Amino acid sequence: MSNAKSYPPAGSNPARNRSQASAAGSAMFSEPAWEAIARSLKLSGRELQIVRAVFDDETEFCIAAELGISAHTVHTYVERLHRKLAVNDRGRLILRVVDEFLRLTAAPDSILPAICANRTAGRCPLRAV
Repeated sequence: MSNAKSYPPAGSNPARNRSQASAAGSAMFSEPAWEAIARSLKLSGRELQIVRAVFDDETEFCIAAELGISAHTVHTYVERLHRKLAVNDRGRLILRVVDEFLRLTAAPDSILPAICANRTAGRCPLRAV
């Protein structure tokens, strides 16, 4: 029995492999939805990249490797996003973005389709926020 650590094969990119394996988080929204969320929350392009990576459950080190920036810079972006969106952790950041998506889909003038068939048919008892 060996206690040796297992390392990825030479030439592989563990950050990229993790990203591909967990990309389902950010895939829950379409590109137009992400653009609408970014506009509504006034996110910069880099902030949006980081939010999407948080949705994919990537670590700050993984995000840094993918974006070609330092982990310290990613950490700074995450802290600023927490302040900007009035949240205090990753889970609440995700919930804040999902809440914004739901708000946008409920808006009468939204370019995003409603997620509820009753709302589309005019039978939804809920009102847009």
